[in-house]
Amino acid sequence: MSSVRTIPSVDVDAIEPFPIHHPQPQDAQDHSRVHGTASPPGPQNRLSPISQNSHVSDNSFRSSILQEEAKLPWNSEEQLHKVSKQMLKFQKYVLIFVLVAINAVLIWAAWTYSEYYYIFLVLLGANTMLQGIMIVCLAFHWIWTHFIRLFWTPKENIPEIPERICMLLPCYSETREEIERSLESLARQQEMDNHARMILIVVDGDVKSRGMEKTTQRHLLEDILVGEHRTYFQNGYRARDGLFMPITVQSGYYSGIPYVMIGKKYNQGKRDSLTFARSFLYHFKQRSVALRTIFNPEVFDYLGNYFIAHGLEQVDYLVGMDADTVFADDCILEMVKEVRKDPKVVGVCGHVCVDYDGKNFSFWGLYQSVEYSLTQGLRRMFQSRITGKVNCLPGCCQLIRVDEATFGDEVLRQKFGYVPKPNDTMTHHIMGNYSEDSIHASVIFSVHPNSRTAQALKAKAYTVVPDNWSVFLSQRKRWSLGSISNEFVMIFRPGIIFVERLQSIITAMTWAIMPFIIAAVIGLLIHLIRNGSAIWKDKIFVGLFCILFLRYFYSFCMVIWLPRNLLERLQFVVGFAMHMVTSPFMNIIIIVYSLAHSDEFKWGKTRDVVDDEAREGLLEGQEKRPVMM
Repeated sequence: MSSVRTIPSVDVDAIEPFPIHHPQPQDAQDHSRVHGTASPPGPQNRLSPISQNSHVSDNSFRSSILQEEAKLPWNSEEQLHKVSKQMLKFQKYVLIFVLVAINAVLIWAAWTYSEYYYIFLVLLGANTMLQGIMIVCLAFHWIWTHFIRLFWTPKENIPEIPERICMLLPCYSETREEIERSLESLARQQEMDNHARMILIVVDGDVKSRGMEKTTQRHLLEDILVGEHRTYFQNGYRARDGLFMPITVQSGYYSGIPYVMIGKKYNQGKRDSLTFARSFLYHFKQRSVALRTIFNPEVFDYLGNYFIAHGLEQVDYLVGMDADTVFADDCILEMVKEVRKDPKVVGVCGHVCVDYDGKNFSFWGLYQSVEYSLTQGLRRMFQSRITGKVNCLPGCCQLIRVDEATFGDEVLRQKFGYVPKPNDTMTHHIMGNYSEDSIHASVIFSVHPNSRTAQALKAKAYTVVPDNWSVFLSQRKRWSLGSISNEFVMIFRPGIIFVERLQSIITAMTWAIMPFIIAAVIGLLIHLIRNGSAIWKDKIFVGLFCILFLRYFYSFCMVIWLPRNLLERLQFVVGFAMHMVTSPFMNIIIIVYSLAHSDEFKWGKTRDVVDDEAREGLLEGQEKRPVMM
């Protein structure tokens, strides 16, 4: 921001010659000053009036000062950023204080009034009770569906014209090997030859990981993709920061499948890449006319004509994956089968598994594999089979129907693509930067309550997981803050069904009182040691223990039907035992770390990014631009 001064027009011919001042007596001198010089005068070009007189006094004065440049006393953008950070830091400390106070009061009350322990069971047992109800519902659903199939077998709804599919691969700083593995897994997909397909690659800036000789974008352009045509657009589309994004568009074939690569000049975050791809597919399918969009019309027409030339007059499904993920050969087929079952299903997620990469029994791989299994084998399965509201479609393995409910401007641009303002609350900042997968699903359910999402457990995808503390905590901070903020907002969102709203209430409450829950478990162990078998005479305790046992028994039984082979079953058993021992401590560490860094917003990766010009999203010879993290 800069101020502009208006200079009044002057009649040059009416200006009288500038008078030459001669020395006057001390009492007769005019002490008035002339203001408004065009530029700061320096000593080398300043002419003293005294020098005009041949009778110069020995006491003449000539200074050597310089005038300061004209500039604003403060930078509005810097001050706004500073105030925003101060507000976020203040909100962080308020949140920490409130959580500490709540847990301290609960722990004190539970220890002081232990005889009224049943009052606290409402808080301690809510999540366990909810999971017990989920297990019972899933058991009845399994019995009912198998009973129905004794008399009637549902037929797969196969359309006359095979669905047209766009496979989206967003990239950031992945290595050449990772990208090639992901692309090869897309090319190997079974029973897809009859479907018109297109690979859409969107590269978020020009960055690289440590140890990489080239940036990800250059690896794609120079080493991986064979380009038949490459075009540069100075104005490609309006990015998430509101400015026009220069892009490089390359098209060609990869293993016989047509592709389009969009190379963004600047890093604007994964959500910006998703918005670009999803918004294009929606407006392309709608054949939007005379409608303002984020796209340069030349780019929109260029992409649209390329899609049409390869048999995609419209796109029915968008398959999303990450560039460090590998699909099983039948992954897309299984997701397509699931979405065909119900026209109200607008999205399907696959079964996300850990890519051990030869380290079959590493601590990080086993721990996270069990966490994936426990989430996907209980709550997500309950949401898919009972409520039809899977509230997270992981970006590493998803299939989304191109529709108003998923990619329309209200869902995609106004809500999913919302960019937090500097004075927004911490919740808005968290939801604007993290957990785009769960936030997108919750927005769909709120704006279009009749829409459904599902899970395809047979559609397996293998993804890289963090392998050290710093990257693990960075990832879990994003997941923890993002998911819990989304759960909190879902409590108040319109259109959310009662069951999902109740789950969000219990999930948010359990997260907030996690220290109290762990303290209660410690107190229970002490009570068991002191009183021994006497505690088993308490019917309330026995009932709660049975529900807790049912939860862990069900979780352990996942070893029968979730893993594919003997090795995966062995990994599950070892990881399950390790998870039971370490998860309470890991949860506390994650909560403390997440809260301590909750006012820091930057895009995290499962790898370090090189701290050089590439990190700023620069190409050689190009100017800097603020990075949207």
